[in-house]
Amino acid sequence: MIDTIYFDNWNTLVQASNLMSRGSSMRILHGYLVDKGFKVDYEDFTEVYRPIAHAHFKECEEAGHREPDYRQIIEDAYRKMAVDDPVTHSAGAWGHYLGRWITETDFFPGVPEMLDRLGKEYKLGVITNYMDGSTCRKVFKKLGYDEIFDSLVVSHELGYMKPASILFETAMRETDSKPESCVMVGDTYGADVVGGNLAGMKTVLVDVYDNQHDNYHDCSIVIKKINEFPHALNKLVSG
Repeated sequence: MIDTIYFDNWNTLVQASNLMSRGSSMRILHGYLVDKGFKVDYEDFTEVYRPIAHAHFKECEEAGHREPDYRQIIEDAYRKMAVDDPVTHSAGAWGHYLGRWITETDFFPGVPEMLDRLGKEYKLGVITNYMDGSTCRKVFKKLGYDEIFDSLVVSHELGYMKPASILFETAMRETDSKPESCVMVGDTYGADVVGGNLAGMKTVLVDVYDNQHDNYHDCSIVIKKINEFPHALNKLVSG
């Protein structure tokens, strides 16, 4: 019997389109330097930033999906580009970038109503990969998550990212749920489906961009939009 539903957050329940398009973070971090008066070519910046970020992410993945230190990545890139006082400017750029997530994140249409209906029958939780716990909690507060969800698990606060088991174990402990009674819903196969499957949950992939077909066989159900989830849940419950 299903009694608990966990959701990924960004690109599943909520959107921040200007911050989630490919290359958006690099454009913002480069723009911060330009606004501060530095004459830095965007292409030059990306050529420096990308390999530094890639090496850091790879190291963290090999360490069991440890949470990356994003501000350090920015500092390393700024330092390599000979930006004056890279510590101060990386901190400023990071704060500017995080602040935009608070103001620009909002629900996909129909999500609050869907959650209200589901909350009358199921325990609800969020398991999200997010790069700063304090900022994430401010987004949660803005959207009223404390009144909606029984568990809110943020990767940065635990030091590991999905699919690391600690996130799913923490959520189940907070909702007092058993894996076989849980569903994990998210838009990223490698984080949400792999992590949910390893935890013993049923998994629903929200293939927003219709580009994860090769992984459909590993999912309990695939949907294209979050508002299709109630119908998918009915199939899981009845099947």
